Amino acid sequence: MTLHLLNTLTGRKEPFRPNSSQVKMYCCGVTPYSNTHIGHSRTFFSYDLLYRTLVDQNYDVQWARNITDVDDKIIKKANDEGVSCEEIVNRYVGEQDEMLKHFNLHRPQHEPKVTENIPQIIAMIQKLIDGGFAYASTSGVYYRVRKFSGYGKLSKNNIDDLQKGVRIEVDESKEDALDFALWKLAKPGEITWQSPWGDGRPGWHIECSAMIHSLFGDTIDIHMGGRDLIFPHHEAEIAQSEGASGKPLSSFWIHAGMVTLYGDKMSKSTNHYVSIADFLTKYPQEVLRLTFLSISYAQPLDFTMELADENFKKLAKIYRFVELMDRYAQEPVSSTNVSTIEVLTTLDSLVQKMRSALSDDLNSAAAMGIFFETVRSINSGLAANEKAGRTLHEADKNRLANQWPLARAWLTQTLGLVQMTPSEFFTSLAKYRLGGQLSPDDIEKKLNDRHAARAAKEWNAADVIRDELLAQGIVIQDTPRGTRWTLQI
Repeated sequence: MTLHLLNTLTGRKEPFRPNSSQVKMYCCGVTPYSNTHIGHSRTFFSYDLLYRTLVDQNYDVQWARNITDVDDKIIKKANDEGVSCEEIVNRYVGEQDEMLKHFNLHRPQHEPKVTENIPQIIAMIQKLIDGGFAYASTSGVYYRVRKFSGYGKLSKNNIDDLQKGVRIEVDESKEDALDFALWKLAKPGEITWQSPWGDGRPGWHIECSAMIHSLFGDTIDIHMGGRDLIFPHHEAEIAQSEGASGKPLSSFWIHAGMVTLYGDKMSKSTNHYVSIADFLTKYPQEVLRLTFLSISYAQPLDFTMELADENFKKLAKIYRFVELMDRYAQEPVSSTNVSTIEVLTTLDSLVQKMRSALSDDLNSAAAMGIFFETVRSINSGLAANEKAGRTLHEADKNRLANQWPLARAWLTQTLGLVQMTPSEFFTSLAKYRLGGQLSPDDIEKKLNDRHAARAAKEWNAADVIRDELLAQGIVIQDTPRGTRWTLQI
């Protein structure tokens, strides 16, 4: 099947065809000057899903994600704290690395830093000056926006409208208010490098253009980032790179939707955000991945704790299903009282259907819908079988034993789910509040009390315990193999 991706440049879903046997992909990384919150993390999860999908479709991917380690905000933070920019960068890059580790997010093969690419940046700026696309002034070097005829093609902005409506930095040394900085001459208290135009540092946009060219050449296959970067950052990247090379910078431009919190923009200044650290005190790490998978990467997502709770319950349902499939796949075949479960045929095509959904612009929401529908069908068939005291027909048992490990591995490798064994997952829930204040140990104790009540034929007492658990969001299931519990969906 052919992977189709929504290309911001054209506004259409297009079949993905790389320019060579190796996919070249560049994703915009962080400016490390503050703590990471879940709004930042969504873009990283989107990168991860795209990378996993490409690998699943047998592409050889070379991937880079930059670190902007020199910036106005980093300099201000360092000066406010009386430390070096390097100390600030190392602190928050370390926090980012912890996030990648906690959430099992793939790291790219390349993580270039601006400070390690100053010669490449200076060389590209000089090339733009030589081509008439840039000029030196008393405050730095600027890009001549009107010189590049394609300016606005990504963001669909008209250059004359930009002149009227966009907030432009006032600088009398610029030829045009729209021109943006490629090199900023040094100010007191700033980190600087020598250049042909005076001591200073790079502007924001030129960094990515220079690093892409240094790593991959003139043209890459995919450039990805958050939707907030379309303008001005990615628009400026196109103008710089294509002005310097005369060739398209990227065949595909892909943008992840933004995250709000209860309808409002996340903001550290108003304390309206959820940090990664706080999230992980309340939920297992896979809850955040499942939350992001439940909505297309390109769509805006309004995060709420209620949404996280819902996906916590869904994650518990996934692990109960995995536990069930693992057990059935390992049970010996019985020669008596067997039954064919037709719904097990859906397991054969599960991965193919989910892979097809991901091929439609990484439609993880559709993929998860297919998965949960399969869960419902198989659970229903197996429950009816167990109620009748039947076991699986040999053909079903063999099919399950062959197909389930493949499906389970695919869930882990491509969607990043089922990172633990069911036993590890349910044991880990002791850290979290379930449906109020119950821990897994509390639940098991109540189930033991209920079992004792049922054995003594104290049916009312047993029903009271069942209802107490249900009120806490805990659903219990009595089966011939014992009583199981899960979170209410």
